[in-house]
Amino acid sequence: MMTTPTMLPKIVRPSTYDLTLCPNLDDFTFWGEESIDISIMSATSDIVMNCDEIEIQDAKLTIEGSRTIEASSIDFDTEAETVRLTFADELPQGTARLYLRFTGELNDKLRGFYRSKYTDADGAEKHLATTQFEATDARRAFPCWDEPSIKAAFRVTLLVPSHLTALSNMEVLSEKEMEPGLKKVEFAETPVMSTYLLAFIVGELGYIEKEASDGTMIRVWTTPGKEALGAFALDVSADLLIYFNEYFGIPYPLRKMDHVAIPDF
Repeated sequence: MMTTPTMLPKIVRPSTYDLTLCPNLDDFTFWGEESIDISIMSATSDIVMNCDEIEIQDAKLTIEGSRTIEASSIDFDTEAETVRLTFADELPQGTARLYLRFTGELNDKLRGFYRSKYTDADGAEKHLATTQFEATDARRAFPCWDEPSIKAAFRVTLLVPSHLTALSNMEVLSEKEMEPGLKKVEFAETPVMSTYLLAFIVGELGYIEKEASDGTMIRVWTTPGKEALGAFALDVSADLLIYFNEYFGIPYPLRKMDHVAIPDF
């Protein structure tokens, strides 16, 4: 029988995540680190977050701008899909920054941060890494407050093999080589939004593009050699974007819109 995960305590709330992830498409693992700006509503010694199939190696909190406290214990509740960080000192009401370092698996369950398999034009088996967070599977990619009503902004950085493409919700701010064969891709900060709207994809990808009449750049991404199959989707997307802007009276808020044809779907 499936259990319903419990709701998170309302004592701590995030405002901004600085998230860095490095997927490994050879052994299907990833490591990550994040710094989260949080508000502590009332004094507490515990912080409870969502976390599922993630191992946390390091957890510490900076308060009052400079004082850093290490978590004295990190306790996982697999049934509730949470982790409890306990601190020896009581955390005062106010703002703080939480730092976490963690590892996980690029699973084959179509949930969280997962791997997708396909065959290329030469018949070779290939993989890409992608996300499916709706409705509560962001917790499988990084520890977070993974409830739709708990919104925050996200700054995403991906460390990926140099020959691969990295995508996320926002446009690329910078892309630079970190070492031979590895590049760092930094994306612009998202609007304040729910965790399930966050997305990132890493793989060998090609695209076709079209600028909608409102200036939004729209791209359809596919595995190499299949770009032309996205032409119909590209045309329809550009038309529908303008239609919905007018219908709802709310302009699309981002500078670009990517559609990615994931092989599993």
